[in-house]
Amino acid sequence: MRAATQNDSPDDHAVRPGGRPGKISPKPLPVLAHLAAAWTVGSVLLPTAWLILLVTLFADGEGTVLVAAALCAAALLTYLIIVIRATRTVSVLGATRGGRLSWALLVLVVGTAGWALGWAATDVADLGVSRDTLLTFLLGGIPYALVAGLLVRGWRYRTVALGLTVALVAAGVAVLRQEAPDDLEARLRASSIHKETAYVVSVPGYRPDDNDYGGGLGGSGFSPANPASVPPDRYVTITAYDRLMTGEARCGQPTAQDAHLPTESCTAESGGLVYRQGPVEHGYQVKVGRRHVAVIGSTAVGHDLLRSAARSLRPATTRELGADQEQTGDYYAAKIPGYTPGLTAMPPGMVYTPSDHTGNGAQSVRITLYVSIADGDDLCFRTEECTPAGSGLTYVRTEDTHGYAVRRGTVNVRVLGGLRSDGKLLRQAALDARPATDGELRRVLPPPGPSTVLDCLRRWLRAIG
Repeated sequence: MRAATQNDSPDDHAVRPGGRPGKISPKPLPVLAHLAAAWTVGSVLLPTAWLILLVTLFADGEGTVLVAAALCAAALLTYLIIVIRATRTVSVLGATRGGRLSWALLVLVVGTAGWALGWAATDVADLGVSRDTLLTFLLGGIPYALVAGLLVRGWRYRTVALGLTVALVAAGVAVLRQEAPDDLEARLRASSIHKETAYVVSVPGYRPDDNDYGGGLGGSGFSPANPASVPPDRYVTITAYDRLMTGEARCGQPTAQDAHLPTESCTAESGGLVYRQGPVEHGYQVKVGRRHVAVIGSTAVGHDLLRSAARSLRPATTRELGADQEQTGDYYAAKIPGYTPGLTAMPPGMVYTPSDHTGNGAQSVRITLYVSIADGDDLCFRTEECTPAGSGLTYVRTEDTHGYAVRRGTVNVRVLGGLRSDGKLLRQAALDARPATDGELRRVLPPPGPSTVLDCLRRWLRAIG
């Protein structure tokens, strides 16, 4: 048996019945005082420190709150060291200075971790502990008392503390593993959607492009269910290039560098033109001065129209460019009947689209549901036609869309389609549009990702379960 030191308590060494040296279990009253002192950390001192930190944060900012947090932690550790010095006879770590410091650190760190998890578990279970001062006082110290109990002399005390710890941890894990109730507001915020403007509708013969709520219901864009009913895109681009690819002449003429000219099929034509044809586009490359100008159109544009455009190339006029664009030598125009010119930015050039928008590409048949807050929303803003259409509806038409709008409470509901979309279909869709139900929104909107340590812990607990 080792010799007693001056730091040892007289109660640290005793003689058991039969003369065998060993350590005896302390009496209940000192143990209760020891556990009550540890209990005070979570029930009184830690909530007080938390309140001090909040006041400091709002009063002095983040820099000062870090200093305050360090001081609070030091104060709690000092308190626990005083507790273990006063009650060292009841703890297995109370005999030495190093043991007492270890006890204080274990109770503070492990107890605080248990306090935080317990707080989270009671909030998830909606027990209201964090909102009730009395419950916080009564229950907040449990984790610290349990850690201290696990370090008390006497196997009976430690067995009780261990049993309670295992039971509470198991209950907490079971609570945290449960799926949290759907937080619809959080889903809406994460998706930048306002519930009052979340509407759905089903359009016969169409399928939702996004926000598919099931059963043909959609909340935004719709495209024809039969792709064959979508008219092809018609466009012509005119782009000038100043360099050629060295050593390339698959069509009997060098191809302009950076130009995406089709080379699958090439046919020489009169006047030195070479007609190039590919699966998606076709057209010509024509030398105009020092520039090599590509005249390219979609396959829906007639060959004769492209040939005529290639033969009528000239520098674009100020009127064709508009007031905001100067002629830099990059812009060429052509005579293309039935098409309206516009500008492209990268690379600079001209693009021609049909003057009649009713049959050009998917946009001409696409349908879109728009919902906006009614206050300050002018249904007739930037429209070419805006007339009452009965049943509270307003018919609206712009340059390339038409459809119907209706006021529903605090929102305006619009169902607009390309000019080839059926007006009767648009009218009925505007009448049928309704607010999405909570169940439909939950079906479409993904739950927000974990944003806190607790969220990550709960997801991990569910994953390992």
